[in-house]
Amino acid sequence: MFTLRVVLLLLLLCSFGFFGIAAAQSNSRTEAIKKLCQKIDEDVARSEQEPEYSNIYMTELAVNKGNGSYPAVGIYRPIVKFFYTYGDREKNPYPNRLLKIVVAVDRSDRKEYSEYCFNEAEQLVFYLERKDEIERRLYFVSERPIAFHQDGRPLSLRTKANAAIFAEILKEKANLVAIFRGSLGF
Repeated sequence: MFTLRVVLLLLLLCSFGFFGIAAAQSNSRTEAIKKLCQKIDEDVARSEQEPEYSNIYMTELAVNKGNGSYPAVGIYRPIVKFFYTYGDREKNPYPNRLLKIVVAVDRSDRKEYSEYCFNEAEQLVFYLERKDEIERRLYFVSERPIAFHQDGRPLSLRTKANAAIFAEILKEKANLVAIFRGSLGF
């Protein structure tokens, strides 16, 4: 009986240790992603200050630039900014490596904002959304979510509702990347 209690206690302690290690790994990954996104943001800000001296380029897509009223909607003006730089210059001498996508949508009744940040392999590593007074932050490794925060609170990655959110984000990312690729024209 004593050894069974000891074994159960050891198993319990080991499982807590495993979850602690997994949480620490996730935290170190999210910290690395935060640093990468911060560097991208700093580089983009510098490039916007002096675009003629920068190796970061921006393509902007503005829908309804003249602010015409949309039927049954009123104000509707999405603006998408694609920030990119050089990739493998031996394969392609033109800038084509996506760094970040920013989507800002003005509507009659609300504003929406989202960001997609990419690593050097052009994989999505971070997604930010501000919509309907809710802020969501998702962190990805190999385009698989590793952390999900809503209004600063961590949420489960394993619910069906959240899996649907992740799938929708990846689908929208794929659509935006296709638009970016099409805009390059080469």
